[in-house]
Amino acid sequence: YRNAQKKPGPLKRRVSVYGNASLLMPAFATPLNTRASITALKALWPPNPQLQVVFFSSSYLKALDRLWKARGLTEKRLSTGFMLINVALELCDHVDVYGFWPFSINLKKQSIPHHYYDNNIPRVSLHYMPEEFVRLLQLHSQGALTLHLQPCS
Repeated sequence: YRNAQKKPGPLKRRVSVYGNASLLMPAFATPLNTRASITALKALWPPNPQLQVVFFSSSYLKALDRLWKARGLTEKRLSTGFMLINVALELCDHVDVYGFWPFSINLKKQSIPHHYYDNNIPRVSLHYMPEEFVRLLQLHSQGALTLHLQPCS
């Protein structure tokens, strides 16, 4: 949604399907995220009472980064998906994770896109998705979350 500020319609339509929901964005993780988050906020203005745009606290992101670095994650920055899973673990009694798959092929050896909305490959210098995936597998085996790896039916 690079052109969301000039043409907000597609973004508004995309998020409207979620009804009464919050759009949580890592606005203060990087300058690029700040620009994208502000653009999304402006595109969705005036606020829809059914949709609340929420930005991660920069102190929360720093604490989360320290937590996972202390547990051995070596990537430069946590992925947005991994951040959101952490929030869900803090807020919810049970967490089901769908679509977090760090590889370009699925279990049936079929090519799959990186994101549901594009196929831009993450920069390994920023994220190391397989390392995050290992942590999710550990959390799954400990019963902290349920990681779903099969295609949804």
